Amino acid sequence: MKFLIDTNIFIPLEPVAHADLEAGTPAAIEFARLASETGNQLYVHPVTRVDIRRDVDDVRRKVREILFKKYPRLPNPPPISSSLEQVLGRTEPQTNEWVDNHLISALEVDAVDFLVTEDRSLRKKARRLGLEDRVATVAEALSILRDLYDIAPMPPPAVQAVKAHTLNEADPIFKSFREDYPGFDAWLTKCKREHRQTWVIEVEPPRLAAVSIVKREKSVDFGVAGKILKLCSFKVSEEHNGFRFGELLLKTAFDYASANRYEWIYVTVFDKYGNLIRLLEDFGFQDMGQRTNLGELILAKPMSFTEADRDSHTPLEFNIRYGPFATKIKGVPAFVVPIKPKYHRLLFPETEQQLELMPGRQPFGNSIRKAYLSNAAIRTIARGANLLFYRSEDIRSVTCLGVVEDTLVSNSAIEIARCVGKRTVYTFAEIEALCQKEVLAILFRQSRVLKEPIPLKELIANGVLSAAPQSILTVPEGATEWLQTRLNG
Repeated sequence: MKFLIDTNIFIPLEPVAHADLEAGTPAAIEFARLASETGNQLYVHPVTRVDIRRDVDDVRRKVREILFKKYPRLPNPPPISSSLEQVLGRTEPQTNEWVDNHLISALEVDAVDFLVTEDRSLRKKARRLGLEDRVATVAEALSILRDLYDIAPMPPPAVQAVKAHTLNEADPIFKSFREDYPGFDAWLTKCKREHRQTWVIEVEPPRLAAVSIVKREKSVDFGVAGKILKLCSFKVSEEHNGFRFGELLLKTAFDYASANRYEWIYVTVFDKYGNLIRLLEDFGFQDMGQRTNLGELILAKPMSFTEADRDSHTPLEFNIRYGPFATKIKGVPAFVVPIKPKYHRLLFPETEQQLELMPGRQPFGNSIRKAYLSNAAIRTIARGANLLFYRSEDIRSVTCLGVVEDTLVSNSAIEIARCVGKRTVYTFAEIEALCQKEVLAILFRQSRVLKEPIPLKELIANGVLSAAPQSILTVPEGATEWLQTRLNG
């Protein structure tokens, strides 16, 4: 696969002096190493030199221009097309916007598979062209390589529920909190004394890879009411990005909020944490239009809804805003997806009665956004459709519910890998084997694991199936009313 790296990736990769070392340098170097080890290629775009030449430090600029030459340049880079200019606008040559549009242009014509950048504005441009899924941060690019080529190092155990007083205030994960919040240590002491609910993911205990502390709020002043849960802290350490620990913490918080009948969840976050903001927005948090005294954004997500709320959203919009547990069932197309135990264990690890000794090591198992590949004959599955995952061979029951985000049909392993690279259970070798025939790639959001799996006998009795499924099957329209009662009560 081909990765085009932006200037903000090249610079951390090539520090000129000790003073030029950046926080992102270790992750960028790890990404470059894994790309090389797995036979993938990093490219720079020739126009990136425009960014480098803007450096006012003569010595540093000259050194970087020399180091730039060791990277393969993208051959025959495409010009900025008129269609791209119609969407993004015309730019003056040699400007930042002009450079950015050239990078997007290379992505648009498939000269590369992924653009790796930390630039939020570039991602926004890609979104306007429908290319956002092929723009990756360094952490996401690392995750793509680890997932596709099965080279993930042994990671930490999964989430542990603890009380705040068990936390070690000297853990490096708290460094950024101290920088952002005056009086952080006094606040953490208060959390400890109150025994606040906390979730942690440890790596080589007692080092923390991720942490979240929550608190019930009695009242807030930004226009919501009811039972409210605040994510007081939400942090994944820089060196452990790419394992979907953010999604894993969110999944845990959503479970907690649902079990305790919270009506809202909210969090405050500084603008500079763009990746966190994007993660939260992807799971239904919205900017409330107000800021804290420290200038933080206030993002909130409803965990309850009315019939009017349900009716005013498409099935996918409804699941994102009020889910992951909230799903439209009645009147929504549904499909039974048979999945072998091997892949079921990887994709839905929380369903296993006996967890791995080191759970959490597979990023796709930690996530809410997942992918499924099949050689099934079916080709049309609409966004928002429901997926009933049927574990074959041993359990022979529907165990999990998902909601479709998108689909792709292709026999190109590269194209399939581009589509599912951030969330796949499959290695690239397995994708290549599947692509001997046309492959249906389904991107979906995990809604829930069923507390009571639906056995084959019950599915047949209520018209969902006529026999054990061998491939993806459409649920008859008349059976969705029963499913509404069975799944949503």
